Amino acid sequence: MSTSVTELSELRRRLSRVILVHVGLSAGFALLAVGGVSSSAGRAGAFAVPWLVIGVAGALGALLIAAAWRLRAGLTTVRSSGGRWAVRWEASARLGMALAAAVALAVGVAVAPAGSERGFVIGVDAALAGALALFALAAGDVRRAVRSSERTAASSAG
Repeated sequence: MSTSVTELSELRRRLSRVILVHVGLSAGFALLAVGGVSSSAGRAGAFAVPWLVIGVAGALGALLIAAAWRLRAGLTTVRSSGGRWAVRWEASARLGMALAAAVALAVGVAVAPAGSERGFVIGVDAALAGALALFALAAGDVRRAVRSSERTAASSAG
């Protein structure tokens, strides 16, 4: 059974919104990585490595998820190999971001300076690592979209 024009336009709007959000988040994470690189030369050297790890992981993860959604949108059949690749890309991106958040937090604790600013540095690194981990959990779920399309296809066929 064919999908109606209004359903297709709604899906395209949703897809565009998801991709734009992920590209915007990718740009934000890239700016965080640039901040990490530039802070290594200054007095904020304790932020350099954790910010670089969080920024690079977040930017790459968001771009991979956006690419997975774009790949998913271009598929004509749900069970094609492209659908499996989209799910794998997203799962890899989400796992990589979660692992990078844990690594960044561990590195942030290890390189935090002794003294009064130690708690502040650890707190900032923990907040950013937590934001990356939450993004990894809440990022667009291609697997759920594939299952939803499979259910819709099965219900319309039978």
